[in-house]
Amino acid sequence: MTGPRRDLSEEGSPARPRGEGGGATWAMAFVSQADVSSPRRHRWLPPCRVPPSLSLPLEGGGDDAAMPSAPRGLSSPSGDLETKILSTRFPPPSRGRDREEGLGASSPHEAPDRRPRRATTPVRALRLALLFLLLPLLAACAMVDPLTREICVSVLPALEADDARITVLAIDPDPAKAENVRISYRAEGPRGSHRTFLVCAFGPDTATGDTRALIGLRDHHGIMSDARFYMLRRFWLADPATVAEAASRVHIEPSALPHGFATLPVGAARILQGVVDATAPAALYALLSLACALIWGLVGRIVFVFGDVAMLGAYGALIGALTAQGFGAAAAGPIVVLGVLVAVAVGASWGATLGRAVFRPLAFRAAQPLLIATVGLSLALQEFVARAQGARERFLEPLFNRPLLVADGPFTVAVTPMRLLVVATTVAVIVSVLVVFPRSRVGRAWRAVCDDAFMARLLGIDPARVLVVTFALAAMLAALAGAILTLAYGGTSFHMGTMLGLKAVVAAVVGGIGSLPGAALGGLLVGAMETAWSTIFGIEWRDTAVLSLLVVFLIFRPAGLLGLPEPAGPRDHRA
Repeated sequence: MTGPRRDLSEEGSPARPRGEGGGATWAMAFVSQADVSSPRRHRWLPPCRVPPSLSLPLEGGGDDAAMPSAPRGLSSPSGDLETKILSTRFPPPSRGRDREEGLGASSPHEAPDRRPRRATTPVRALRLALLFLLLPLLAACAMVDPLTREICVSVLPALEADDARITVLAIDPDPAKAENVRISYRAEGPRGSHRTFLVCAFGPDTATGDTRALIGLRDHHGIMSDARFYMLRRFWLADPATVAEAASRVHIEPSALPHGFATLPVGAARILQGVVDATAPAALYALLSLACALIWGLVGRIVFVFGDVAMLGAYGALIGALTAQGFGAAAAGPIVVLGVLVAVAVGASWGATLGRAVFRPLAFRAAQPLLIATVGLSLALQEFVARAQGARERFLEPLFNRPLLVADGPFTVAVTPMRLLVVATTVAVIVSVLVVFPRSRVGRAWRAVCDDAFMARLLGIDPARVLVVTFALAAMLAALAGAILTLAYGGTSFHMGTMLGLKAVVAAVVGGIGSLPGAALGGLLVGAMETAWSTIFGIEWRDTAVLSLLVVFLIFRPAGLLGLPEPAGPRDHRA
């Protein structure tokens, strides 16, 4: 315990103004004459004079005997007391000056600390995550989309004689357009053999909404006519039995198949592909869950509106991407960057507006008005977008969607650059929210209001202002989730925010409502469960299974995985 302070001017040293002789010094430790001539003298810094007005805390609870006496033999001719500064003892050395230039200020004679600083644990974790994200890029090779490859191979028997044997020699992306597939093959029959090629063009089909539909064929004779192409799609590709029967006449050379950096059995490859497929939904729900947790920490209320804010961010990303394409941007990089920037800007502006106009007046009141306001606000945002952008769904051609082969074998494992970009961006954002945000000025104010809003107001923190800033930050996270949804999958609709908002609440409850690490963990678990259920049981009951988690956790573990049980009695957030 720190005791009363003792003024060194009682020792007889003349008073000196602050700043003279190199400014205020550290707390001094007096030494004897034997210590001055000791061979361990290198542990001490050059002499420095003690300002007489300097007061030191005593450890003895006010006992003056705890203060060491100054040896009279070490006084200078001018009467000032000289001593040495101990750099490794009491007080602990301080690298840098405090604002008042008092205790803890660095000495002008102190040597700078040139020791290399080790990276903190979060920084090392972030570097390791980025390294693992780059490994597939370094090891994987570009490959043709397995779906488009299978469709193009199934067309070959329809173009040759019924008794012809077809050997596929090479399957490559078309040099003219990477999304198209070029197959080199050899056909052998009773009339002889010949070697030729087939180019299958793929793109969005406005009739079915499929973004990777077969839209044209070209061989050595030229582009197939529309009538012949329609007959092939209508009576050949639409008949799975005929396609499966003709597949026995097609043999694919091993050299034509892609090769990854490993060959895995079917079971391991399916598990790895499931993990890859779960990255995008897990990132989406983790960001939305963090947004819910930020607001819950302030007001203790569930907010359903972040799903619709994500919908606004999705439309912002769509508008930004189309704007970049309208200005002639052909590369996917500028399109993605502009789409993300527009989405985050839209989310921040809407978040600040809604936080100031709707949530600021209702946040620190009873729970019922705020809950009703969030539901009404969600419906209002959906109707606004439906009237402003139209009720039909909007599609954007997926970007960075050319798959990279990770593992080959009976079941190939592939990942797209967009998935890697989504994971890297989400990891960086989550680390920023969990590590950087609590150490920032806004984060400290947020923590203070979460703990006790009334005491925070007494200390000069405005809880309403903190709520508006936090809501803008949470809306930016939700808008980034919407941008991921549009850029990774391509589909956008005005009504998609309802299910996103509900799943965000499920993820927050699973991880522990009010806990930022728990919110991130809950989002990852919900995304993994959704992908696993879709792989095993299909997508029909997927949303039902995910929403059932909310009921299960509220009954058996209301605090979630990382949350703390609520104390008895109502939470009082009124400032």
